[in-house]
Amino acid sequence: MNPSRAAFIVGEVVFLAVAQAFGGPAWTVVAMAALIALSFAGPGLPSLALAAPSLGWLAASLATGNRELFFPYAMTLAAVGVCRGGDRGAMLALAAGAGVAAAFFAVRIRQQATAQVLAVEGAVAAAILAGAWLCRARAPRQPAISGVCAADAAIVAAAALAAYAGLAL
Repeated sequence: MNPSRAAFIVGEVVFLAVAQAFGGPAWTVVAMAALIALSFAGPGLPSLALAAPSLGWLAASLATGNRELFFPYAMTLAAVGVCRGGDRGAMLALAAGAGVAAAFFAVRIRQQATAQVLAVEGAVAAAILAGAWLCRARAPRQPAISGVCAADAAIVAAAALAAYAGLAL
């Protein structure tokens, strides 16, 4: 097995273990969807490096008791899917981001979120995914630190902040 592939698998297991241990099943389901998308879209350490900051939302949720931070966590991972999937085509980018968003909405439906809340989250998620997809299609492709494209990192950060801002709606 390729050492990079092995490191990616170990990283996935660690990511899932952290999500489960500190966030529980909901956070783990979204992480699993993201990691499955990344397995098709762009397996490797750069994908994990791009996804790792999403765990900051989990840490912030634990520190503040704000369960709403699950939304920026999920949208951060959806944007990672869009960005990493973009290397393999526009359709895979959309499918990767939409797959993560679908896992988020499955969890929210299971949590019995109201139709009004789901509608707002859906509108914000659609805007974030569309924006990430459009930006990714136009972004320059220059690898930076640890193989992560600086444009991808900026897109993911902007998606996270947009999701956080969307909590005010």
